[in-house]
Amino acid sequence: MSFFKNARPATRLLCALLAALLLFSGTFSLAQASEPTTQSLADLQDKSKQIESDLKKNKAKLNQVNQEKKAQKQTVSNIYSQIGETADQINLLTSRLDLLKADIGNTTAQINVITGQIRSLDQQIKATESAIADKQTALSQAYLLLKARIRAMYMAGNGTALEFLLTAQDFSTLLTRTELLMRVAQHDNDLMATIENDIGELETLKTSLNGSKEEVKGKKAQLDSRKAALDTAKQDVESSTAKLNTKQKQIKAQYSDAQKELNALNKQSAEYVALIRQQEKELDKANRQIEERLAQTGSKTTDNKATGSKKMIFPLKCSGVYISSPYGNRVHPITGEYKLHTGTDFAAPGINQKPIYAVRDGVVHTAEVSKGYGNYIVIDHGDGIATLYAHCDSIAVKQGAKVTQGQVIGRVGSTGYATGPHLHFEVRVNGKTTNPMNGYITLPK
Repeated sequence: MSFFKNARPATRLLCALLAALLLFSGTFSLAQASEPTTQSLADLQDKSKQIESDLKKNKAKLNQVNQEKKAQKQTVSNIYSQIGETADQINLLTSRLDLLKADIGNTTAQINVITGQIRSLDQQIKATESAIADKQTALSQAYLLLKARIRAMYMAGNGTALEFLLTAQDFSTLLTRTELLMRVAQHDNDLMATIENDIGELETLKTSLNGSKEEVKGKKAQLDSRKAALDTAKQDVESSTAKLNTKQKQIKAQYSDAQKELNALNKQSAEYVALIRQQEKELDKANRQIEERLAQTGSKTTDNKATGSKKMIFPLKCSGVYISSPYGNRVHPITGEYKLHTGTDFAAPGINQKPIYAVRDGVVHTAEVSKGYGNYIVIDHGDGIATLYAHCDSIAVKQGAKVTQGQVIGRVGSTGYATGPHLHFEVRVNGKTTNPMNGYITLPK
């Protein structure tokens, strides 16, 4: 008896058939009806063989399905491996772009400094050239005076200053002539000193001019080098940006492929569909509970008790964020049921464990775990406005705590009913869900 209980369904069926055959055969033997008994036994044996054949066929089909599932699981695993590699490449490209942009900023600042230095040197050169021109004019005038003085002395003959004094008729004339000679000599000395000074200053100005020109030449070479480096960095930014865009498209396609494979894999299992339906019921239950809680203990639109900024910020600060599932009614890809998706799902390369930020000031209304939402947080912002953050890997706030806009309240995960790391974000008005993208938050560019 224990053997029969522990036997596989196919074995138990065969045993039952054999027992029925024996009983049927014995009954007909006692009734002295050999021909009908033989015919019935043959029929039952044929049926038994047919059942066994059907069992083998079903077993073969089951094995085939299992093999297909294994192949699809391996395909999904390979796709997720590719997603991980692509995400790493995206992170590297993003870091490279950040460094390049910082380098461009530094190089641009250096170019501005060098350009200012060149402009200042050009002004110095112009001032020096103007001073040289003035000195050359003054030197030319002094030189003309000197030539006139020498010519006058030549025209006066070979007489000496002593003769000029001795020919004076009286003492008064002698004094006058002496004063005149002294003034002429002083004038000649001053003229020569002026000429010598102008020549010295002119040489100094020319030396300064040449130095300034050489410095400008060096600065321009330095400027050309910085501009070339800037052009190279900008080209690198364009190239890296193009690669980043390609990788982001690639990872979206990979996510789509993985989801298709998962959908195909999951659709093969009736148990999975039943589980999904159960999960949907749990989500509906959680949604109703949240709605009821907010209706009972949350703020109302008539309260007018909102604090802080009323404008919401985006709850994530990672690059490459996109909407993986929008708010609104949709046909479920597994169950085929048409129902409301109560929030907006945000995904991004490497989003797992990224910080989640409070979109506005408020009070933590709920911070707990449910089957559907996993780790989730509800923040009451006053005026009947509340926001929900679901599938968190961890929660950083407690119920009743006051939070400020931009404060980290948790981290992105895939707890609850989630196929992968993402943030399920809801906006509720008096407990009822509404589209978060309809004037509340904006997807960052």
